[in-house]
Amino acid sequence: MTLRIPLNEKFKIIRQNLHFILVEPESPGNVGSVARALKTMGFEKLILVNPCDLNNDEVKMMAHRSLDIVHNAAIFPDFEQSIKDMRLTVATTMRKRHFKFPFFSPEQIAERLLTAAMQHPVAIVFGRESSGLTNEEILKCQLHSTIPTATQNPALNLSQAVMIYAYTFFQQVQKTDLHYEYELASQYELEKFYEHLAQAIDLVQFVPRDGIDNFVTRFRRLIGRSMAEQRDVRLLHKLLQIFETRIKDLEKESGNKPKRKIY
Repeated sequence: MTLRIPLNEKFKIIRQNLHFILVEPESPGNVGSVARALKTMGFEKLILVNPCDLNNDEVKMMAHRSLDIVHNAAIFPDFEQSIKDMRLTVATTMRKRHFKFPFFSPEQIAERLLTAAMQHPVAIVFGRESSGLTNEEILKCQLHSTIPTATQNPALNLSQAVMIYAYTFFQQVQKTDLHYEYELASQYELEKFYEHLAQAIDLVQFVPRDGIDNFVTRFRRLIGRSMAEQRDVRLLHKLLQIFETRIKDLEKESGNKPKRKIY
């Protein structure tokens, strides 16, 4: 059923940087099955966010000689901590969302994620078995992916979804010339920019018609797709600082703040 393929040097680099994150996995058996899927495809970096009982016998039974993946997994209490050092994160989801992010297939997301993984820590994120990722968690990720299926029900099991992505990534590494030369912005740097943007919007008394949060979400969509580098984020901060300084100077000259306007 399987044929072992020797791992090339590119793959050895990528598997050190590519992380698979499970957010609050509910089934010990699924954690074991995910570990088995990762090891089968040559990956080893598993991150668990507030996981279920890992000492359950189901973990050992389903892992099938892949328990080292579970034992070596990094465990975090919350999602934000798990991705703070990542330079690119991909959220996976099967549900339709009210925000209009582009959703890429596993094949489409593979080249973007693996190219970055040649130089940076990156992650693909999987949600809870019962409810998936929250909207807030999805918004924290720069890119978004879903697996096309013929029907919505029955849905893919968590470990099945992980296996599809892991196999796709394994295949992509074997056939693609991957290289990346720039420093991507970290998750922390991106979040600081979004905070700065919200503060600048408030300073200039700008009231977006659909609210500040939705306005910032549109920037998340734009910047996420661009795979922003550190120098890009510094430039955006500089632009905001220029506007903030000018607004404060105008306030001093006029003696009052501009009226809020809805756009």
